[in-house]
Amino acid sequence: MATVIEPLSHYQLLLVVAQLLVLLAVARLFGEAFSKIGQPAVIGELLAGVLLGPSVLGLVAPGVYGWLFAVSESQFHLLEVIAWVGLIMLLIVTGLETDLDLIVSKGRTAVLLSLGGIIVPFTTGFALGWMLPLEFVAAPDQRLVFSLFIATAMSISAIPVIAKILIELDVIRRDIGQLILAAGMVDDTIGWILLATVAGLAQSGVADIDSALVTVVSVVVFLGLAFTVGQRFVSSVMRWVDTNTSGETSMITALVVLALAAAAITQFLGLEAILGAFVVGVLVGGLKRFDHRLRRTFEVMTLGVFAPVFFAIAGLRMNVTTLFDPTVALVGVVVLAVACFGKFAGVLGVSRLAGLSYWEAITIGGGMNARGAMEIIVATVGLGLGILTIETYSIIVVVAIVTSLMAPPVMRWSLEKVEMSAEERARLDREQRRTDAFVASLGRVLLPTRCSPASQFAAQLVGAVVRDEDIEVTTMFVHPSSQNAATGHLARTARRLGLPVRVIPFFSDSSTNRAGDNRSEATGPDRELDVDADAAADSETDVDLLDESPTEAPADDPSRCLSLTRFQLDLPKARVRTITRSASPSATEIVLAESVGHDLLVLGSVARGGAPGEAPFGAVIDEVVRDASCPVLLVRAPAELEETIVDPVAIERILLPTTGTQYNRRAAEFAFAIARSYGASVEVVTVIDSPPAADRFVGRSSSTAARTLGEKIVDAQADLGQSMGVVTTTAVIETERTPHEVLVERANTGEYDLLVLGGSTRLATERAFLGHRVEHVLRNADCPVVVFTSQ
Repeated sequence: MATVIEPLSHYQLLLVVAQLLVLLAVARLFGEAFSKIGQPAVIGELLAGVLLGPSVLGLVAPGVYGWLFAVSESQFHLLEVIAWVGLIMLLIVTGLETDLDLIVSKGRTAVLLSLGGIIVPFTTGFALGWMLPLEFVAAPDQRLVFSLFIATAMSISAIPVIAKILIELDVIRRDIGQLILAAGMVDDTIGWILLATVAGLAQSGVADIDSALVTVVSVVVFLGLAFTVGQRFVSSVMRWVDTNTSGETSMITALVVLALAAAAITQFLGLEAILGAFVVGVLVGGLKRFDHRLRRTFEVMTLGVFAPVFFAIAGLRMNVTTLFDPTVALVGVVVLAVACFGKFAGVLGVSRLAGLSYWEAITIGGGMNARGAMEIIVATVGLGLGILTIETYSIIVVVAIVTSLMAPPVMRWSLEKVEMSAEERARLDREQRRTDAFVASLGRVLLPTRCSPASQFAAQLVGAVVRDEDIEVTTMFVHPSSQNAATGHLARTARRLGLPVRVIPFFSDSSTNRAGDNRSEATGPDRELDVDADAAADSETDVDLLDESPTEAPADDPSRCLSLTRFQLDLPKARVRTITRSASPSATEIVLAESVGHDLLVLGSVARGGAPGEAPFGAVIDEVVRDASCPVLLVRAPAELEETIVDPVAIERILLPTTGTQYNRRAAEFAFAIARSYGASVEVVTVIDSPPAADRFVGRSSSTAARTLGEKIVDAQADLGQSMGVVTTTAVIETERTPHEVLVERANTGEYDLLVLGGSTRLATERAFLGHRVEHVLRNADCPVVVFTSQ
């Protein structure tokens, strides 16, 4: 009979909850206090642990300390588990903020810095260990092991502490911040190998060369697999989670699950669990699907709760009363001096070879000199193996805390003298623009289609927009339905009244004819058109449910239609998801239901609308635009597109009217993305009112101000286009006529291949009103038009 594991007792649970309460509250309090005086919060969080340990609380209130923290090993291990969870999450944050491409581009520099930061501290640390008095050596007959252990402790750097300092100093994305992280990571990897070797030597009494070789091979194999097979696996998992689940909760859960799995693997291999967590953070950080908003959410949760607990526990073991002994204090000062000298001398010694300035070397040395909790972990291992005495342990912990305290002021002082290069400033500006960009934030795009020429043209433009981004496109074939439209009318009426609506579509597939299964994955090779053109041309004429124009596209065959759409998108197969849906109760309801969870809905049409006041794209699209839960990209295709299979359309000149609003800026992103893909040029235009002839002298100042404002608006858009490598020109048109008349005239006489507009959806007479300017252009412009619209 299986033994039932006893749960935690009432007292054990009470104690761990009380410990967490006190540690988190005091750590956050001290962290905030240090932030107020311009110091990183991590310093206060580390000192909070010292305050709550035997050094202060144990002396001031021994009863309270004895009840809270002078507990059994098993009870304290519960707290340590939580500390390790915090450490793992902190390493994930570090990975998310690590620019792997930048590190690889500066690989030689990072390796040189890490070698300098290892070799010199290891040499000076070994000499120090060999010369320390015997009373500091736990096993006098193992002086070699002791010296190697001190050398290892002097060589280590604390990636978690360094990362948090860099984040709080807001330099983690700078080149120098990435160099510090890269060099520190190499340092720690070598340090773990050294620690494994020294630990094996301590346990066996002889140098365990085989163990060290196994550790080295394990690191190389793990990293090699992680950045090849693992990278594809992580990308596939995160894409699947983002596609098949909803909300940021699932994405964060997937990140933590992957990190824990990798941490378990590295721990099993005899490496540190944090190596696996860090690598997963790096891999996920390279995915655009895990966007800035998700990173910020995860970072706030980690730095606000888990990291403070971890740092507080790290200082909890230390007892500074042992340092009051003059001999111990003197040795402590010597050890601290040797530790600082080793790191700074090592980094400064290789700085010239690495192509760094003196102040850059000081900054990097200050960052890598922070040992933090990693050295505390090394000290804990040494104490447990009987290598260190309690006095030596306390000295090493003091070195860890003091070097961590030194890092922020040293780095802040030297960073002021490190000039930012034009290349680095341009990179940071690009990253900021991408953070603020709408297109770059997209993860999922929905493209409903019945393969009309308009839908194919829309697919070509969507492919052009997302080609350089990690964006998934879902193409949805909508089956025609013979059901009464009354059901759809009732559902739409209920939606407008604010009543809950549940749409249950019925799947209708000629190959399976199964009722009740509403999803089918259609396949098709990349850029291999799996469509019989002759058969498609002879197919029955149908009406695209989202394009009220007749077409001879393969509208009766989901597989052929979706293959054609994939061909027009011209994207890798992994980034195109294909589904079919039945238009029951109506195509409108199906599209609206499927658009939930997507970031953009794309609709194609050739309709040019009727009289003013009528929906320019027709009633069906109008209703979708009005009720859509996400932004919509409306594509009005060229009227001359009549072929069943549309050839790639050439786009050389794009007209981009703008008024500087947010939706105009987003429309500009689409225009420049299309232009970059096609190698087209973009003309940015804004129209301003010209004062009547009788008032021109009176209104000169206001006219000048209007033109100045117009120039600022078009220049801002042009800067965005130029940053994306697009040839961009600007024009400010001053006129007494209405802006939409001027825009139509310019579009029809300027030989433009595409006109891109931005608009906001406003309800008017129960339809989606896009504004007089947008709707006038849609009705009268001869060239294809793209409208980005949001509510």
